[in-house]
Amino acid sequence: MAQEMARKKFAAPAGMLDEPGMRVQEDIHGHRLIPEQEPYMILLEALSLCAAHPLGSVETPSGQHEDFNYVLLHRKKLRFLLFQDRHLEQVSSDDHIHEHEKWAKWKARVNQQYDPDGDEQDHFAYLDDKVNHRLDALLQAVRLLRSRELDVMHNRRWTSRFLAVTGPDLIMTDMRESNGKFSADRRFFGRGGELIYLMLNRSSRAKSVGVKVASRLLAPTDPMNDIARKLSDPNDNAGSNTRIGYLPCAVHPAYERLAEDWEQLLSLDGLPSAHLFEPLFRITGLNLFVYLAERAQEESNTSVREPILVDMTDGADARLREISKAHLNRHRHEANRAVRSFVEREALADGAWQIAVEQDDPNAAREALKGRFKIKKLEGRPPPVGEQLDDLINDATTRDKNNIHTYLLPLTKGIGLVTARQRVGSWFAMDDSLLFALVVANVSEPMELRHFAKRLYERYGIVIGPEEARQAFDKPEVGIPHFEGNLAALEKRMTRIALTRRLSDDCAFVNNPYRARP
Repeated sequence: MAQEMARKKFAAPAGMLDEPGMRVQEDIHGHRLIPEQEPYMILLEALSLCAAHPLGSVETPSGQHEDFNYVLLHRKKLRFLLFQDRHLEQVSSDDHIHEHEKWAKWKARVNQQYDPDGDEQDHFAYLDDKVNHRLDALLQAVRLLRSRELDVMHNRRWTSRFLAVTGPDLIMTDMRESNGKFSADRRFFGRGGELIYLMLNRSSRAKSVGVKVASRLLAPTDPMNDIARKLSDPNDNAGSNTRIGYLPCAVHPAYERLAEDWEQLLSLDGLPSAHLFEPLFRITGLNLFVYLAERAQEESNTSVREPILVDMTDGADARLREISKAHLNRHRHEANRAVRSFVEREALADGAWQIAVEQDDPNAAREALKGRFKIKKLEGRPPPVGEQLDDLINDATTRDKNNIHTYLLPLTKGIGLVTARQRVGSWFAMDDSLLFALVVANVSEPMELRHFAKRLYERYGIVIGPEEARQAFDKPEVGIPHFEGNLAALEKRMTRIALTRRLSDDCAFVNNPYRARP
């Protein structure tokens, strides 16, 4: 089944993958994933696409990859007001300026900052009637929107700061400013969100998920969206046109799993839309990690799934922690094994490469590899034929961008699946936010704790308790009592954040406080 999934791939439309210096991980996982794009940015990018092309509205042509463009709106003036204007707070709090003069004083200063070389044009005249010339009203609106800023601890440039999305006018994508002009930047939006969009759009639930996305996260009537729309210049509609990215597999179980999780989360009427963004980006990142692991397994022809052995004791069980660390490293090494398997298999099937090998012709071998893997830079005298595949594999597994081996660590840390400590290293250890996301995405009715642990294993490959350890390992690397203690630690954590309650000595139940109404 795994190999069958791996074979059902779409060819990339002409010109779609001209950017990379080679095509290896692109053909395995898709294009592209970069460490700088944190999981919440992946969700933002996916929502940008959902706003431009609602899920289910883009048909997948028979046997062909989707090929369409979408526009990333710059929202320059709104972003400037929120993240760059230095004068709003200053003028508003200046007791030496009369109240009736503050609006004009702020206007003069902000226009000079916004366009220092301009001709005294009032770039923010559209706000006059919106707030009735009241600076205090504008300040209140700006503060409300700033309260939705994501990742406030990072002092990024003002064109790379973002808001949690609950409406289409809150969408802000990564932008670059040069000489007063804006353009789309791929510094933080590396196309990971495009892959998530394509995964959802190829699922059987695309249209139903799309309806829920529109009502929960892209509703124009959302109060915060209304504020963002009022602070935006209706004529400030510049945008960057971009082409959709590449996702190789036509079908995959990961697409359905991701869509099911999105639909479950978006159906939680009791969970306010303002609180939906965080569990959604965490569960999306987890699904992405599992997809990458499954694709690596398929390409390397591995029959046994590498489990995600999660230490719930916060490192207190040192032996369990070390085994968890080893399994994290195995996932990363599996990504490299997939590259080797893919390169060797594709070369073996390439006629030009086989002829070059038979003739022991280094130049022909180099040209064959350049043609098959779309390699742009191979300089100097070609090495012997026998070394060229290993050189290519080494280049693919040490590259900076779209290298899954290096990407897995920042991805898992960003969603709260991995923790790291000095002189200890990194290992699978789930934080409370991801635990909450797993409960609200997987528990519809009260569920016994051991059944919850079983569901996490069957659905994502997460191993916590003894029963899952017995299924995952022929011979567990630590004794079953370690996993019993791990399950007890899970219950303790979940009780502390009010997600479990014990009805008897033998039975603890997991509760979703926001479960969907019948």
